[in-house]
Amino acid sequence: MNLYGNPVCAIAGQKGGLQGVTESHIAGENIEMGAALFGKVGDERVFSVHQNVVALLASADLVASNKLSATVNGVELDAVDFVTDTDTTLSTLAEAINANDELSEAGIGASVVAGTKMITIAGDSDVSAEIAVTGGASQATFVATATNGMKFVGVAVHEERAYREGTGYYAKNTAVNVMTHGKIYVEVADSADVADKKAAYVVLSGEDKGKFTDEASGNYDTGCVFRSDEQNGLALIEVNGLK
Repeated sequence: MNLYGNPVCAIAGQKGGLQGVTESHIAGENIEMGAALFGKVGDERVFSVHQNVVALLASADLVASNKLSATVNGVELDAVDFVTDTDTTLSTLAEAINANDELSEAGIGASVVAGTKMITIAGDSDVSAEIAVTGGASQATFVATATNGMKFVGVAVHEERAYREGTGYYAKNTAVNVMTHGKIYVEVADSADVADKKAAYVVLSGEDKGKFTDEASGNYDTGCVFRSDEQNGLALIEVNGLK
């Protein structure tokens, strides 16, 4: 096949021509070729798409004798007793999360903004969390909302990589070639209806998580545009920088 121009059969992460800007980043995890990559401000590591931030909002203020039982990524923390007011109690829970060795090793931490009745838990990969309240004259309920808390950086450029554990990916803590401007082939969602110059979004959850789509609702706006139709599950996109 012709590697540049209009190939008969493309592969994920293949450049769509000779032009483009590629930057080197550090893999924060194992990364597949052609993956949409995201990063945190001030951090050179890149990751595949994750819903790495969970905000838990209380339906009402906490009251005396309440006990908060939290589970974060399957780790059950000791119950936290009500202390003074809602802000102080949530801050005490955040401290317990931040002091947990297992969660700390996974890069997970918690924070509270005064007056919001909300605790935010963030990590490098997918985060799940729930809080149950017992005791006291009333029990607030917590609603969890998961989001992607990183910025779109670009797309992992295809390279031949082999490790003892496997082949065809960038291993964690190795250098990743990331296309930040230019054309590159990516996987598209099964339900996508792509066409040249349509806006391209990244699916945040479900079976097509991490793939590109033309559907805006509930997905991440990358600032990219499609530059071809879909063929064999792939399409050419044009990357336009950090978004």
